[in-house]
Amino acid sequence: MKKTNTGSEKPLKKTFHKSFRLVRTTALMTCLTLSLAACGSKEDKDSSDSTTGSANTAAVNEDTTEANKSSFSRVSQDIIDNMAPATDTEGLTVTDEMYEKAIFNSGNTARLEACMEKAARGESVTIAYIGGSITNGSNASPQASKCYAALSTKWWEDTFPNAEIKYVNAGIGGTDSWLGVHRASEEVISEAPDLVIVEFSVNDYQTLNKETYDSLIRYLLTSDSEPAVISLMLAQKNGGYAKEHAPIAFKYKVPMISYSALLTGGLVPWDKVGATDGVHPVNSGHSLIANLLTTYYRSVLENINDHESEGYTVPDISQSQTRCRYLNSSILYSDSFTADEMTGFTAGKVWSPLTNTNGWSTTSSGTISFTVNAKEIGIIFMQTNKEPDKNDTRYDVYVDDEFVCTIKGYESATWGQHLEYASVLLVDDSATHTVSLKPNSDSIGSEFTIMGIGITE
Repeated sequence: MKKTNTGSEKPLKKTFHKSFRLVRTTALMTCLTLSLAACGSKEDKDSSDSTTGSANTAAVNEDTTEANKSSFSRVSQDIIDNMAPATDTEGLTVTDEMYEKAIFNSGNTARLEACMEKAARGESVTIAYIGGSITNGSNASPQASKCYAALSTKWWEDTFPNAEIKYVNAGIGGTDSWLGVHRASEEVISEAPDLVIVEFSVNDYQTLNKETYDSLIRYLLTSDSEPAVISLMLAQKNGGYAKEHAPIAFKYKVPMISYSALLTGGLVPWDKVGATDGVHPVNSGHSLIANLLTTYYRSVLENINDHESEGYTVPDISQSQTRCRYLNSSILYSDSFTADEMTGFTAGKVWSPLTNTNGWSTTSSGTISFTVNAKEIGIIFMQTNKEPDKNDTRYDVYVDDEFVCTIKGYESATWGQHLEYASVLLVDDSATHTVSLKPNSDSIGSEFTIMGIGITE
């Protein structure tokens, strides 16, 4: 049974391909009219024949239009006519103005259309989400089924009941696109996704995030499964990083769905969709985000038979907004990578929200060093705001014997227990480097956990 929308379900407007369809139809009608006029000049010109000719012209126009439509039948009309409604917004009214603001750029839809065609054939389709705590479902209740990722995936399940829709949620709280581009290979690309929704506009804030986000979008687009990519721009109460992400997504011609535009533009009050922490959406916020995504999906599917696929080519790297030095990033773990020297550290299972939980830990302020061949290196470690006597362990990081920074396992102003990282090297070419961690003289704790070493080769 199809899911019904308890809110008001407006007729779907053919927005994104309307111009293309009108141009194509106008040209077709012009050609037909000229052709029929030429044929008529060779026939009898009496008024009776003219009347008959007009009727025949209309019939030919109608038949040709129908024939033309059938030649573009990429998805069964029955599937289109019975597609699932947009996600119910739980009483929150979404106006046309809001949709126009939120569908920031429809982008090139060729890969998304290919994904829909695949689902319509009853094949397996993998939809992946990568982002921070909002993607993970923070503040949704119940989290697993009411987060925007699960809600928007439900539209695919309901619209294409004969397809196997595989859902991958790679959202981890507190992670930005630096961690995203390093996690992508293992947690998203390895799943051979057909569609990836990227959400980092809340947690990105550093200058390096422009390049990590740019690299992530390119990394996904150029991966073997050639997925469709959607840039989902979210925001917290006081804004976010969407303004910096937009030019990057626009350059790649990927669709941009901006919930951020509704919040920052004053079209949706925070107290209607957000939690008191000023960061996370509540159920109504998650349902609104899903509604924006599924409204966009509906528009693309509604228009899919009106045109042939225009195809998609990833823009040359020379056209990127940044240097994209974080391509082909990954994370090294203790089950496949060995430290050079360890004193007081142990390799093995550690606390970690990452897919692979093999890292290095100490309970005695040990020392550790690694040799890595890379052009970019980062230390991924655990940080908490609890028990400073135990966790306020500080390490000085050295790369090739030169001091780079100090990292610490305790931070009073942070939130709970989470992963943190420090980018310690970024150069143009890969080379062999030694990374060493030595206790800082101000360290008062004894415990420290390294979850992994982020690298770009």
